[in-house]
Amino acid sequence: GPVLSLRSKAEMSDGHAAEERHDERYQQRGVSAGKSEVHAAISGVDAGLYPGAFCKIVPDLLTGSEEHALVIHADGAGTKSSLAYLAWKEGVGDQVWPGIAQDSLVMNLDDLACVGCLGPFLISNTIGRNAKLIPGPIIAGIVNGYQALCDKLTGLGIPCIMTGGETADVGDLVRTLIVDSTITARLKRDDIIDAAEMTPGDVIVGFESTGTATWEVVKNAGMGSNGLTSARHELLGADYRAKYPETYAPEVPADLVYCGKFKFNDPLPGDPHFTVGEAILSPTRTYLPLIRELLAAIPRREMHGLIHCSGGGQSKIVKFGKPGNRYIKDTPLPEATGQSWAECYSVYNMGWRLEAILPAAHAQTAIDVAAKLGVHAQIVGRVESTGTDAREVIVKTPDGDVTYR
Repeated sequence: GPVLSLRSKAEMSDGHAAEERHDERYQQRGVSAGKSEVHAAISGVDAGLYPGAFCKIVPDLLTGSEEHALVIHADGAGTKSSLAYLAWKEGVGDQVWPGIAQDSLVMNLDDLACVGCLGPFLISNTIGRNAKLIPGPIIAGIVNGYQALCDKLTGLGIPCIMTGGETADVGDLVRTLIVDSTITARLKRDDIIDAAEMTPGDVIVGFESTGTATWEVVKNAGMGSNGLTSARHELLGADYRAKYPETYAPEVPADLVYCGKFKFNDPLPGDPHFTVGEAILSPTRTYLPLIRELLAAIPRREMHGLIHCSGGGQSKIVKFGKPGNRYIKDTPLPEATGQSWAECYSVYNMGWRLEAILPAAHAQTAIDVAAKLGVHAQIVGRVESTGTDAREVIVKTPDGDVTYR
């Protein structure tokens, strides 16, 4: 098919694009899939014990053990909390708030699981709210949501302990509310999965983000917590722009604000199980129970990488692996907005939010383990070499092959 390869303005001296993410509409909304400015800001910061790992890993300075390491991770629910606020104002009810706590927790937990960490996890949360708009019962719903997920995972043998948190009334800074978490854990260095080991010859197994896994009680629409700024504006329309100006940045061009054709409670095309709003708000699935079983079934030295396809979507992997790796995703899992396919694959998970990169001999084991837990998995791609030191991702889309660098 045709090859779509839109380069950013920045070019490296060898002619390779410094960044190629195809997230133009996303950036116009004040968000970046590639976070190039953030990566530039931290370029001089020490990368830890395993510079190529999915998360930064530091020595165990708390006990002094040279056999162990520490991970401290911070992330949050992003602008999904703004959509929860809209839903709440539309009369959906208080049940939207525990899901936001799950979103914030899972965006941390699943990142940490990608370096082989399975707990115990020590968790602190930070909630910043506009107290004029966000009353106390909402905070209670979020805090209860944190505890509920911690209790559930602990019951599954993945200990999660709430250690406290901070709720700040910062209406001058926050339009509605933001829900962030910080998680600390300790793990054996021998158990660490270092994504730097991903190498040509490996295959990529994708694990579906939709459906009902054995540890879930309700069906998941698969949205996760990345790309929500675009998802809600591309899908939702109605009169939300005028009705809820507190749910978006006033600096965003008006034609990119709630420019979709759906109302929150419209049925989701193709799946009447959800309304459009419920699908976008579907709490982020944790893959922790699956990752634990994968690591029990496949030797960790053979698990060359686990990638949480969150910020950056299917282009996320381009930041990891051996120099010169080309990640070809030519058998994507099946998944209508004003965004191009190229932008969709760089903003959303597009059907799978977790992928394992490993030798082909272990692929079927990974697929079988997932099936037993109610998660569809398949080989979605492979790793080749570019013949240079630059990494790239090529995704097969209905518009042709798209390259991300």
